[in-house]
Amino acid sequence: MKKLNKNNFTYIFNKYLVIILTDKGRCTMKKDEELSVISINEVKVFIKKNSYLIYEYINIEVLKNIGLINPEYFIKIIEEMLKKEVDIKLNQNILPYFILSIIGNNGKLDYTSLRVDTINLSQINKESSSYYNYVKFSLTNDLFLIELMQNKTGGMAIKEDIVKFRKEVIIKKIGLKEFIIKHTSKEISSNNDFKRIQEAVDSI
Repeated sequence: MKKLNKNNFTYIFNKYLVIILTDKGRCTMKKDEELSVISINEVKVFIKKNSYLIYEYINIEVLKNIGLINPEYFIKIIEEMLKKEVDIKLNQNILPYFILSIIGNNGKLDYTSLRVDTINLSQINKESSSYYNYVKFSLTNDLFLIELMQNKTGGMAIKEDIVKFRKEVIIKKIGLKEFIIKHTSKEISSNNDFKRIQEAVDSI
């Protein structure tokens, strides 16, 4: 991924997206020539229609052997995303990865914020056995990255943050679409998380 800072704008280049972030937090995503994208209104409709399955996809596919996102926290993220004045043009299959890459402070969550009621990373913690201060979620080329980062030692800030452990998840270009097709026909309406997530997102 390449970044260029100019006139308070950050340009982030990767294979899937061009993201333009201003100092006010507004972002515009422009399509890569190889991808079809959907507009902000289409994104909202798509999320509202498929919110529970997006939640399930994140836990089953994106965070597999890594952790779990709490349904209430997922609702909070979606609410913030849909209510902000954000102009998004995005390939819908990248959406589950993108959602994680914008949580907290641009995809960064302090260690103390990683809990059962937000994102539980107990699985990756066991695998890494590393001390870290925050986790960083990001998109680059064909990968979704989960990095456990250290920015302090002995309570003092260090000059440069250290990657203590990195997990690379291959982005499935049509993964969400296939997941929705596979699971839509199944009986999920009796699931408590389905009802809670769908009702909450529908009311946004």
